[in-house]
Amino acid sequence: MATKQLSKVQKEAIGDSQSVMSGIKALDKLIGGFQNSNLVVIAARPAMGRRSLALTCAYNQACAGKKVAFFSVSMSEIEIMKRLRNISSLLGNENDEHRFEDHIFINCAPQFEINELRYEAARLKLIENIDIVYIDNLLDICNISTGYYNIATAPVYGEKLRQLSRDINIPIVAVSSLTRHCESSKREDRRPFLPDLRFGNVLNYFADTVMLLHRPEYYGFKIDENGNSLIGVAEVIVEKSPNGNANSTTIHFEQGAFRDVE
Repeated sequence: MATKQLSKVQKEAIGDSQSVMSGIKALDKLIGGFQNSNLVVIAARPAMGRRSLALTCAYNQACAGKKVAFFSVSMSEIEIMKRLRNISSLLGNENDEHRFEDHIFINCAPQFEINELRYEAARLKLIENIDIVYIDNLLDICNISTGYYNIATAPVYGEKLRQLSRDINIPIVAVSSLTRHCESSKREDRRPFLPDLRFGNVLNYFADTVMLLHRPEYYGFKIDENGNSLIGVAEVIVEKSPNGNANSTTIHFEQGAFRDVE
């Protein structure tokens, strides 16, 4: 059962002026929070929970008083709020269940032109003084002029998002995907690596932090080599970070929400 309190330690950590902490202590210890003026990529295969991780971090940050902008072409505003309320029911304080809502600005559209997204993010920074931006999903943020995202358009998106993070001096967190290579039968543990990142060379060049999400349980692995349970265990693999700390940590996944392992 997930904890019903956002801990005091989490709230204080999220208040770091140089970064916006995720509210997940194990992750924050590993990367030092989402650094201002940095482009962060969270990538995974489908069903790993990449969007749930982004929403959990957004929820934690909003509960701590940070102002969060969440852009999505994959979900409607109703779907996003439903998932945030589910996270709230698992992680939040029952007596103050919806206080996160005033701190999250959701913008959903079937298609975003990259310059439109940049303008709207800059506007929210100016008017609302937002602290962090989430983009779901990087590959779905299509350029109207081309209608698709490929190896030719990837550098344009990567450069413009990185420049946006510098211009408004807050973290930009983009959810992305991995290729099917990590699910090959030749890779027994199905654990992803940086080369599995779609358009990996391009995104790796522009991103300041790259995190890959892996849940062994999804692939039928119930215990590790030491006999420990892998049920509900998620591994966050940091392949790149500003402090050079390429490592991994484990967190707990439950019903669409992430939290620290108890």
